[in-house]
Amino acid sequence: MVRPHSKNFYYNAEDFEQMKSIINTLKKHGADGFVFGILHDESATGTRGWVDVARNKALVELADGRPCTFHRAFDLIPYSEWDNALAAIAECGFSCILTSGGPSGNSAVECTGPLKSLIHDHLGPSKFPERTRDQLPEIIVGGGMRSTNIMDIVRSTWPTAVHSAALTQEGELVDGDEVRALRLGLDRATQSYP
Repeated sequence: MVRPHSKNFYYNAEDFEQMKSIINTLKKHGADGFVFGILHDESATGTRGWVDVARNKALVELADGRPCTFHRAFDLIPYSEWDNALAAIAECGFSCILTSGGPSGNSAVECTGPLKSLIHDHLGPSKFPERTRDQLPEIIVGGGMRSTNIMDIVRSTWPTAVHSAALTQEGELVDGDEVRALRLGLDRATQSYP
């Protein structure tokens, strides 16, 4: 993940230069993909629109063909702006969007309705008739995804990809038992995939 700070998803010129430097360094060390997302800070720049197309596109190009995921900055974009944001994210060249489907701080289990709409309606052919399905970013459902809720989330939204940190309450390390339980829940949920 290329994120110079965790305060928000608004980055000044110095932050942007740091993001470029991080991508270049990670490429030298064999990184095969990147996760980032830059939003306009309208209060600071006066720029309209949510997705900073110019700077995101520059970072995607800097990735030299490695897939880039627009991360949970998407969760700050109001539902009413999703179509515009999706068009901007596709224009930047992102291959995926990681989202919980709702305002930052919400988990995917709290946002299954909006997630289902995002996956199946907002990225449908009627919204982007000029693009084929492989020219649109894939939605990766994440945010509070755990073995205790993965079956409900998947059965409610039918995503093609999910993300979990596989952390438990005990710490900040990936929990192997949680990974196995997530996989089992995912397998069970997709047995009846439509």
